[in-house]
Amino acid sequence: MQRPSWNLLKEQWADRFFSESLSEFISRLHEDRGKETLAVVVFSPDDDEIPPDSPPVSLLVLYREDVDFLRDNIFLRSRDPSGIFNFFSYGINAFGRMVSGENPIALSAVRSGVVIFEREDALSGFLDGEGDDA
Repeated sequence: MQRPSWNLLKEQWADRFFSESLSEFISRLHEDRGKETLAVVVFSPDDDEIPPDSPPVSLLVLYREDVDFLRDNIFLRSRDPSGIFNFFSYGINAFGRMVSGENPIALSAVRSGVVIFEREDALSGFLDGEGDDA
């Protein structure tokens, strides 16, 4: 994963089709689940380029505690009026187990991910390809 600053990403991605929607989504998520959310990462499940040239944009959302994937997906979709995001949401410990178990989605997020929000250095163990710290 890469960890550029959000300000730098906003500058680099300002003219991209998803820029405004992503900024709005992050604000809504922070308002609704700010204390629970540890990280948001733009990634490609197919290991394509980041950012993508066209929708969908895949977002990994990691929380302190495990979540019900389907229920949380519905919640996240309700915070995305643009409809251009695909959500993959997990608790940080579950994500760590996915990385250790070589889950293809988790490994793609680690390889291609660009961190757009992070709290408490939650992704430190994943930035260098290690998932043991989760």
